[in-house]
Amino acid sequence: MRLNWLFAVVLLTAPAAFAREGDPGVHTHDGFYLRGQFGLGYTRAEAADVDLAIKGISGSLDLEVGYAVFTNFIIYGKLFGSSVTNPDLEIDGDTIEGEAGDDVSSNYMGIGAGVTYYFMPANFYITGALVVNELSITEDGDNVAETDAGVGIHLGIGKEWWVSDNWGIGIGAEVALGRIRSDSNDGDDWNVAHFGLLFTATYN
Repeated sequence: MRLNWLFAVVLLTAPAAFAREGDPGVHTHDGFYLRGQFGLGYTRAEAADVDLAIKGISGSLDLEVGYAVFTNFIIYGKLFGSSVTNPDLEIDGDTIEGEAGDDVSSNYMGIGAGVTYYFMPANFYITGALVVNELSITEDGDNVAETDAGVGIHLGIGKEWWVSDNWGIGIGAEVALGRIRSDSNDGDDWNVAHFGLLFTATYN
């Protein structure tokens, strides 16, 4: 008798479970969109007019907020930040390694807008954004130098897995390229490249 009751419960609940997967908004990329990303990568900023580069292993954070204008196609605003702690300096081909006690950081930041497209049901995405970006140097927590604003592009790919009706987590990779031109005659122009591997969490 106990087995019969168990069999009956499975029969009654299984259709509801399968129907939930197809419910509107469940495991579907539509409506409000929020994605947070953090990870590790490598950032290199080269001065255009002198043989100088600032480089090193970097941590990065991304925040994207937007809306799915069509199913699986999202337009978003983006905030991005990457920081190298005690970066190395490359001067005339020679590298001077940063020291742990220096408390110096090289920071690459951007704000802009982009689009994401999800390939379903694999939940694999491609993304791209145009940003306004700048470089800065902090020492002992104080901002000691910064560039003028420049333009940049972010391109990324990723794969996510659903963990609830609307939340997905996964992994991704991103490349960010920036060109920063000085507005003054005595300022330096910079070219920046950032590569990162990311953990992603998306609500959509």
